[in-house]
Amino acid sequence: MRRWGRMDPWGFRQVFTGFMVLAGSTMAAFVVVFVGRGLAGGTVHRGDALSMAGALPILGVWLTFALRMHLTGIYVNDEGVRLRHIFRTRTFRWSEVTGFEARPALFLGEPTVRDACWVRTTGGAFESAVQRRSREMGWRKDVGPVLSSDDFEGMLARLDAERASRRSGPQVVRR
Repeated sequence: MRRWGRMDPWGFRQVFTGFMVLAGSTMAAFVVVFVGRGLAGGTVHRGDALSMAGALPILGVWLTFALRMHLTGIYVNDEGVRLRHIFRTRTFRWSEVTGFEARPALFLGEPTVRDACWVRTTGGAFESAVQRRSREMGWRKDVGPVLSSDDFEGMLARLDAERASRRSGPQVVRR
């Protein structure tokens, strides 16, 4: 299995960012079609077309950021675990992963009121962007999916089951 499967369930944030990707794609398509038809039909001057096309880089940044926010989460496949954040992605082989745990998310090196899913590896522990919802007052870090306690615990159980199945994978019989 080469395809990455998302472990955290979709929530409001993924629906909202999906809508933002759809809106940005629609705006970009509208600009391209409007400018193309206007140039072909002679109703839009070249200078006006260039100024309208100037919106495309802005829409490109919008789409990139919205898509990265939409894809933020924890993914697994037969080869390992992938932690997607807004600005970076980390991938660990199953042989490197020693476990998963919930501990406070860090913001500027200090703990916040929300727990995050941490991946323990042979090289240390790495924080994912997936967090457990908290009603406590204090610092929060809104960089990824925020799950209810039940969804968060279910995700941890699924991650542990995936890790266990990879360790006890198919045995090769040699003759």
